[in-house]
Amino acid sequence: MPTSLLQAKTLLSNCLLIPLEHIGDDANVGDLRDVDSLMFEGIVIEIENATGNPLDVMDLLQLRTVRDVAKLLNGRRLDMAD
Repeated sequence: MPTSLLQAKTLLSNCLLIPLEHIGDDANVGDLRDVDSLMFEGIVIEIENATGNPLDVMDLLQLRTVRDVAKLLNGRRLDMAD
């Protein structure tokens, strides 16, 4: 498993308070748990803390999956075409 994917799963496990082993590589973040606005804000803050950069609003609107979180942790932008 690539390091960024493991980092994304660990971040989500901590933010959503669910076991790491319950998070699939291709899981939809919203399917892992009922994510409310405060949980989503926590995810965003953790990504920003990890990267040292604020996230673009367009990326926040497109954030759906564990792999999306991994891309953001790698400093990549999300693209609807992906």
